[in-house]
Amino acid sequence: MLIKTISVVITTYNYGAFIKEAVDSVLNQTLAIIEIIIIDDGSRDNTKDIVAEFNDPRIMYCYQKNQGQPKAKNRGICESSGELVAFLDADDVWLPSKLAKQVALFSNPEVGVVYSRRKWIDPSGKIISGNERALRKGSILNYIFVDNFICFSSSVLRRSYLEEVGYFDESLPMGIDYDLWIRLASVCKFDFVEEPLVLYRTGHANLSKNTLKRYECAQAIMRKNLSDPKVRDAMSWWVPNLAWADTWSNFGVYLASLGDYKASFFYSFKSILKFPIYLAVYKRLLKSLLYFIK
Repeated sequence: MLIKTISVVITTYNYGAFIKEAVDSVLNQTLAIIEIIIIDDGSRDNTKDIVAEFNDPRIMYCYQKNQGQPKAKNRGICESSGELVAFLDADDVWLPSKLAKQVALFSNPEVGVVYSRRKWIDPSGKIISGNERALRKGSILNYIFVDNFICFSSSVLRRSYLEEVGYFDESLPMGIDYDLWIRLASVCKFDFVEEPLVLYRTGHANLSKNTLKRYECAQAIMRKNLSDPKVRDAMSWWVPNLAWADTWSNFGVYLASLGDYKASFFYSFKSILKFPIYLAVYKRLLKSLLYFIK
């Protein structure tokens, strides 16, 4: 199947320092695109002025009052028209051959999502070390439910599958990509390019204060999708137990780092009971004990 049209959706909020580089990286793609939809989710910086400097009819700039990431991304999807929708966060950068290498993998009509590896950069754009997880292709539901290993800014989605499962869940404050990947993985295959095609910027946002919220959202997303027979029936019987064990054991380490040892050991032992043959839970229990000893 020949893919004819590609839309790029960029959402931004006070990322005037980075958005020019992000948009330039899209305009410099070796593969033609039909449109770049920029959803400005209530920025109070100079984002609008920077975007206005681009003189390209493919760029559509939409400003809205701050409503949060899921609503901004959903508006971007609604404003776009391509057969494929590629997402780019405004603080990240694409390499020039990204889309060309990914679109080639959509020749298989069962593939609904193509992503890639990434390189990490600091706020100034300098390459730094990062921990890339194992990537998966094909039917990935068993893997993605346990661990979200997909770099969002590397993702390209086939619109037909996106329409089938629905857009981002606007009731979720965080983890919206994890939730979407689970739903998509229940109906289509994934593929990836085995090379870094995205420069993923980190170190410029304070995420530590959101750690508890991220764990709470992850567990809410797991419960939500396990209650959906279409998703639950598409995964192997042991996956939910492994996912709970993985989540709870990581949560136990986090609680230990805060000095809440009683709750930490509760979640650690709970994870062992849930999936006793998962070696990672024992390693994390040891890590929690080291916090206690210190």
